[in-house]
Amino acid sequence: MCASGAFAQLPQDKAFRLQKATASTSCESLTTCIVTKNKKVEVARTTIQPFCPVEYLNAVCDELPQMNKRVVQTILGYPRNGQHSYWWPRKGESNYDGCTTDILYRGQLVMKGEPKGRTYCCGLTLEVLYRVLESEAQTPPLWEEVGPTSMRSLWFCRAINAPGPDEAMTSLGIGRRIENPDEALPGDFVQIWRTNKSGHSVIFISWAFDEAGKRVGMHYWSTQEATGIGFASEVFGDFPGAMSAKDTVISRLLPPTEWKK
Repeated sequence: MCASGAFAQLPQDKAFRLQKATASTSCESLTTCIVTKNKKVEVARTTIQPFCPVEYLNAVCDELPQMNKRVVQTILGYPRNGQHSYWWPRKGESNYDGCTTDILYRGQLVMKGEPKGRTYCCGLTLEVLYRVLESEAQTPPLWEEVGPTSMRSLWFCRAINAPGPDEAMTSLGIGRRIENPDEALPGDFVQIWRTNKSGHSVIFISWAFDEAGKRVGMHYWSTQEATGIGFASEVFGDFPGAMSAKDTVISRLLPPTEWKK
């Protein structure tokens, strides 16, 4: 269980050392290579420093800020066995919100699930936010002004390259953008945009490094088409299907003492 901590940032060299220290061939989700696809066709393979996400999170969790710690605790509580598969409905198929079940916040239905408990990325990450907020005694002062409909619209991105979670949390007065990538921490919310204009809503776990310690990509948690809920990794680049560093946005949920009124 995470204790109280206060990483202002996790220096790249320390993150790299922790990755090496926690990597094991017997871990749950060992990643040594990131495959990049464009329209389901493989376009690149990138060898990386071996990474074990659960072991890494357990190693850093004690030092995380309060709300990052809550996010990490929440995501580790979800099954990663395919129980909640991925489903992006075609137009007219369903009006569910991508969450594992109906989500209530302060007794109000804020997100609608579907009978099979399937998910899609932005719905799942927004569900995580609501679960963390529900665990807090204080309600965001701007909640009545913003409300669930606007939160969902902003979080789900109203246009290509929209900041998604960053815009939603900023509007509600509960988050801030992480401008310096060196300051990203496990439990931050990320809106990924790729060079092919596709996007993905995820929760940051760590940067991915090559074997020399150079940052080449990102490890994250979300729900993916092939696996459902779980961990995944992507690389940055200028080739089709790679993450766009300039368009990807990282944001952090602030503690209640810093929420705007």
